[in-house]
Amino acid sequence: MHQGTSPTSAGSAPAAVRRAALVAALDVVDSGPEERFERITRIAREAFGVSGSFLNLAGAEVLTIKSQQSDAVFGPTIPLQDTFCGRTLDQAGPVVVPDARADDRYADMPMVVEDPNVRFYAGVPLRVGDDSVKVGTLCLVDPQPRTLEPDDLALLEELGVWAERELAAGADEDRLRGVLAGLQPAPVTVPGYRIGGMSVPHGVVSGDLHEWHLTGEALHLTVSDVMGKGMSAGLLAATIRGALLARPAGDPEQVVAALDEQVGPDLGRAESFATMFHGRLDTGSGRMDFVDAGHGLVLQMRADGRERTLLSSDLPIGLHPAGFARSSGSLELEPGDVLVIVSDGALELWDSTLTSLSRLGAMWREEPEIEPFLARVRARALEHDPGDDLTVVVLARD
Repeated sequence: MHQGTSPTSAGSAPAAVRRAALVAALDVVDSGPEERFERITRIAREAFGVSGSFLNLAGAEVLTIKSQQSDAVFGPTIPLQDTFCGRTLDQAGPVVVPDARADDRYADMPMVVEDPNVRFYAGVPLRVGDDSVKVGTLCLVDPQPRTLEPDDLALLEELGVWAERELAAGADEDRLRGVLAGLQPAPVTVPGYRIGGMSVPHGVVSGDLHEWHLTGEALHLTVSDVMGKGMSAGLLAATIRGALLARPAGDPEQVVAALDEQVGPDLGRAESFATMFHGRLDTGSGRMDFVDAGHGLVLQMRADGRERTLLSSDLPIGLHPAGFARSSGSLELEPGDVLVIVSDGALELWDSTLTSLSRLGAMWREEPEIEPFLARVRARALEHDPGDDLTVVVLARD
């Protein structure tokens, strides 16, 4: 049991700022009750037979009650210095207060002198980050004085470890989002053309990928969709992207054939496959040579209003028979023409058919600037959840 030394233990200003930043990065403060935390505080209250159990997060000046099991409802925020958590932030380990009224460090707190008249408190620190910053507590309170036996304290600490891991899961998702953001294609400047795109995962990780890069006067453009969603699809998409970037200047037929050979076995073992459109644009002439491996979700809009959908006659990567050549194609991107290449999540924005491509085309003609157009697509996805990863790429010749 650790005893505090001062009733003002909220920490130095730099420490408080660091703590508040970490709490914000966890992205759980404003998300309301979550069962993964409610389960922990519910078990804690039942296991110890106390009047209340709480999972608290400490910001710079305010304590947020993330989860509480108590007849008396607190918060959701309380001034940090008015709490046991705030006054024990400098303690390295568990804090047990057998009788708060008899302890000068806590006897003046509103929750002690007023309802619910807390006498007993026990709390274990919750730490996150590489430097294990204390961001809150898992704690017990009761209106009757009491203490904890060593085995009881060990159980409370185990529940605290559980809570830390749940908090870290949110931090890991943030870190993963950061990694995935780094896998997006870098902006390129192509005289006479505009290119942009977006990928919105259905969950944390997307099985879609889009990539573009320049080699000399050639623009290489890829959109791929791995079957499935979630972590496994995201890992396979990252594998495909790495294999793709290892061949930055190849002919589309050669690149996709090499991907068949390198990545196809991995997809097969995972009982998955990936559709892909991979093209190389000669920016001078506007000619694009491409291979479409089962993708078939490419809309070409002409400057005169005509449009066509490029369909695929090949099987996806991971399903294409070994030793069989891929079909290739070409198109001419004339001045004023636009390509819109999507994953199948875009079809779910409307009726799940290729008619949805024409809907996107109409949206582009109403808003023929890339960022405003993509913003409208995102807004449509918020109104009509596609239930799948969503990728949209636009290539326009001015």
